Amino acid sequence: MPIETEIANDAPLYTYIIASGDMRYIEINQRNIFLRRAPDGSVVLRGELPGCGSPCYADLSQIFLEYAMTCEGCRSSSEAYQYVSAFGARLAEQLAGKLLPDLAGMTATEQLISAFTLIVKSLTTPYQLERSPSQLRWRLETCPLCETGDRVGLARELTSARFGFAVMCASLLKHLNLNWRLLAPLPEQPELPLIEIHLAMKEMARSQPAGRM
Repeated sequence: MPIETEIANDAPLYTYIIASGDMRYIEINQRNIFLRRAPDGSVVLRGELPGCGSPCYADLSQIFLEYAMTCEGCRSSSEAYQYVSAFGARLAEQLAGKLLPDLAGMTATEQLISAFTLIVKSLTTPYQLERSPSQLRWRLETCPLCETGDRVGLARELTSARFGFAVMCASLLKHLNLNWRLLAPLPEQPELPLIEIHLAMKEMARSQPAGRM
C-alpha cells in the first residue's frame, strides 16, 4: 500500500503501553506510533497519545526512551533488554512493510537513503548525509537520545534505548538489503552516544574499519 494511503488511513503502525512503576513520568497511557507528514513535507514516525493532540507528540528518541522505561518492571535487566530488542525489531518489520511499495522503483542505494533518512528525520535533530558508492553515513549534530532523555526526565534509560534503536536499524537493513551492513550504531555497543548511522556494503565493511569513509 503506498505511503500516502497509509498516512490517510490514520491507522497506527505500532502501539505500546507507557507505564512507570515509580510514577516519575506518567502513570499509564497508550502510545500510538504513526507515519505522519512533518512540517517540511517529509514522512516521519511520530508517537501520539489518544485525545491529547500536539502537546503530547513524541519523536523517535522519546518513543525508545519511553519503551525502555516501561520495561523497568521486568524481573531482570536481561529480560528488559529482550523486550526492548523485540520492540525495535518489530517496529522495523512494520516500517519496512509499509515502505516497500514506495521503494520498489528505486535503486538499492536510494531505497536505503529513503528509509534511513525517514528514521533520522524522526529523531528531529540536525544531520548531514555523506554518501559514496559503497557507504552511507548520516552524521548527527548531537545525540538525540541524550538530549531528549535530559529534557523529559528519562536519562537513566539511555543505554537500553540506544540498544533498542540499534536493533531497529539492524533489523530494518536486513528487511531492505542483505548486501549492506550496519557499522553504527551497533547493538553490541549501547553505551556509546548516538551520533551517526553508518551503512556499508559488506565487502567494504570487512576491509575498511568504521570511522573512515
